[in-house]
Amino acid sequence: MTALQTSDANRRSDPALERRAAPRADPPVSLEDAAGALQVLRHGSADDSTLRFDLPPAVKATVSPTIASLRWTAVLFGMLFGAARSAEGDLAIVVSTTIALFFTTWRSMLPLRLASERRIDRIKPITDGLLLGVAIGFSDGLVSPYAFCLLAAATVAAFGWGTVHGVLCFGAGLGATWVTAELANSNPEWTTQPALGVVVGTIAAVLLAGFARARLLDAERKRVALAGRVDTLAETNDLLHILNQVARTIPTALDLREALESTREQLHRAIQPDVLCILSTDQGDQWDAQITDGCAVKPTTQLNALPAAAQDALAADGVLRFDRLAGQGFGPTSTNGIYAALRTRDRTVGVLAVEARNAGTLGESQQRLVSGLADVVALSIDNARWFGRLRTLGAEEERSRIARDLHDRIGQWLTYIGFEVERLASDDESEELTRLHGDVQTAIDELRETLRSLRTTVTADRPLTVTATEVIDRFTERRDIEVDFVSTGADHLSVPVENELLRILQEALNNIDKHAGASRVDVRWDVGPDRALLTIRDDGRGFDLESGVRDTAYGLVGMRERADAVGARLSIDSRPGGGTTISVSIESADTEHTRSNHAVTHRPGR
Repeated sequence: MTALQTSDANRRSDPALERRAAPRADPPVSLEDAAGALQVLRHGSADDSTLRFDLPPAVKATVSPTIASLRWTAVLFGMLFGAARSAEGDLAIVVSTTIALFFTTWRSMLPLRLASERRIDRIKPITDGLLLGVAIGFSDGLVSPYAFCLLAAATVAAFGWGTVHGVLCFGAGLGATWVTAELANSNPEWTTQPALGVVVGTIAAVLLAGFARARLLDAERKRVALAGRVDTLAETNDLLHILNQVARTIPTALDLREALESTREQLHRAIQPDVLCILSTDQGDQWDAQITDGCAVKPTTQLNALPAAAQDALAADGVLRFDRLAGQGFGPTSTNGIYAALRTRDRTVGVLAVEARNAGTLGESQQRLVSGLADVVALSIDNARWFGRLRTLGAEEERSRIARDLHDRIGQWLTYIGFEVERLASDDESEELTRLHGDVQTAIDELRETLRSLRTTVTADRPLTVTATEVIDRFTERRDIEVDFVSTGADHLSVPVENELLRILQEALNNIDKHAGASRVDVRWDVGPDRALLTIRDDGRGFDLESGVRDTAYGLVGMRERADAVGARLSIDSRPGGGTTISVSIESADTEHTRSNHAVTHRPGR
């Protein structure tokens, strides 16, 4: 399985833009925070105070109500035990009550953001301690009825940020209590048993809150890790299921179209991309479009014309994911994509691309899926390609059998019908019978030409130079098209290879006859020591390559399959009104020396 890589070149941010952002605005809520809030809702409540606190959802839902209850309990305790002094007009206890009520109401409406890493949020619990220290400093210090308000504040600080924060809050409260008491001349008691009890109780509460916080955070980390492992196992199971579905097609889907359709179906079912593109190659810089869902790709594309993301994937060792394409993909509106080079048997056989229009659609799970499928798809394409070559090279015997059947059955019947129609026409000089006799003769001539084409084959004694001359000669006898055939080089290729090139020439001439409207055709056959090249050029109407090749254009598709069967490269160059040029090149390491140069011009009617 290929290694995973993620392109992060498109994730850099502009510091200048960040500095210009509103400095006092609250940070945006991330997707993780939103997901955590939704998890908490089913347990009862969710608010901003625990949004960034990594606690189990069930615990997180109870934190805010528990803190509010603790604060109000401390205030009510102080009001209960200070009610008598307030009734007597004790100004100090009235001030303490006012500050405690104001603070508790304020914190109920604007609670602390527990565990927040923002500096202002970390300072707030310390200021709470200072404010409550001032409140209890007015009324007897640590033996004040409102001393438990400071205990509650220190406990909340320890639970939200740790034991150290709780100690700092309590220390700030003690300092504010001493300063306020000195300024107010309230002469608080510091060493009495109740005062020491408050100190010991607060320290114990801080330690307990810090310990509970640590245990809860550890439990949540384990829960998240376990959930992550479960999710990974689920994704792995899905990946194995899809790989199994695709892998099961390898022994049976030896047809390239069938293999590609199976791949397309599995990818659309698993990923649902907006763009799916698979291109294949045969060890060259020419790439043939096989699947182009959601994008427009030429039938044949050069390597340097591929999108930048695809070129990067071909140069990399693993699967690449781009979170910001910025026009670098196959689809003009794609914003993110995943790309994988298809490699097997130490060869690159293609490239696979999946893209999405909505940002964030393709993530790590989809990247792992494409990584797992890449090897399977590459092997499937390569197997189908080799099987197609064997099937094409083994079709000559079938062509001969079909030719015999056509001659023995249909040919004889057409000849018999022609004789009978001719006899009837001679007895009854009917114009319709005469026209019917002419149509039958035309059908017989077409059948004879078809039989000649099927029976024309390259042999060791009749190389491509000879058979091509015969094919072109028959073509010019039947059609008002001038054909110039030039063969250069003193070598020829192996019989199976030249046979496929002959079929390509026949199909090209057939397409010219039916579609091109040409008046002249130039055919060049050059065999060198290292390379052979067959070129068919016409001056016909041509066609637009940008519009692609239709699935029903069997002639062009068949030529590509035949070229691929012998390891040749077929290229088509055409434009409307500018004619068409078909070139087939092949490495000719297995050439044989047989004959001298050959040049013939065939004119209509010869």
